[in-house]
Amino acid sequence: MRLKSLLLGLVGVGFSIGMISCLSNVQLEDEVKAAENNSQILAYFSKASLIPVALANGAYYGLTKTNSTGELASKGDSIIVHYELANLLTGQVLDSTNRATNSPLIYRYGFSNPIFGSIMGAMKEGEQAVMGIPGTSQSFPGLPAYTPLKVTIKSLKVRSQNDLINEYIKYKGYTVSEVLDGGIRIVRLKEGTGAAATSGQVMYFKYTGRFTTDKIFDGNLAKTDTFQVTSGGTSTVIGFQLGAEKMKLGEKSVILFPSTVGYGEKGSSSIPGFTPLVFELNLLKIK
Repeated sequence: MRLKSLLLGLVGVGFSIGMISCLSNVQLEDEVKAAENNSQILAYFSKASLIPVALANGAYYGLTKTNSTGELASKGDSIIVHYELANLLTGQVLDSTNRATNSPLIYRYGFSNPIFGSIMGAMKEGEQAVMGIPGTSQSFPGLPAYTPLKVTIKSLKVRSQNDLINEYIKYKGYTVSEVLDGGIRIVRLKEGTGAAATSGQVMYFKYTGRFTTDKIFDGNLAKTDTFQVTSGGTSTVIGFQLGAEKMKLGEKSVILFPSTVGYGEKGSSSIPGFTPLVFELNLLKIK
């Protein structure tokens, strides 16, 4: 019985040693490839006459165009970027945004992104850059395992939530009728003929919810029911509540507000964090 236990123990030890050996070999290969990638990336920057700046994830970047007066992104800002991804060693282009149709990537700064997350905090609006990212053990079409990736940032704009709201107002040709605390804007499209709701009264709305890209994320125009909001209540986000309470019976308005009086940093199921919102409201009934 003791002999059997000893043999089983030795087999277990042997298995463990074998596993450790395999893991050590994998780790050693990763370290060798990482060092090789580092040399390849630095060689590229040297050949391109760019000064490499190290990033926390092992990547390097170099500015090809500077803008000392440009704005740095803050958490929650939208970064609008045109980019090109390529194999650093062969130059083969793997992906890019379409500048001809102005279809950029819109990235919310402060959220995790394996490619853009590290560099966007270092670049200012109007700057351009090249970034070299070490490869991984995973291969992709045109990018074999352990091959470094070249990222070219061709244009970069930084937009705060207030910027996005103001640009949307300009795009739609709206005139702001009233601004409330918290940055809530009210655009009155049709004046109401009745009174505003008093505390405790229920307001019945038809509405459409949009992002500042003009994309609809919610609404009830195609439904038979209405959206009910109690004046003085807390059932909706602050921006919607305060904007709705300013409306009179029969009024059609657009309310626009930042995430600080909306869904905040966390967002909701259909609304990302740090997202400004637009609501088109029609107040049909007060009861």
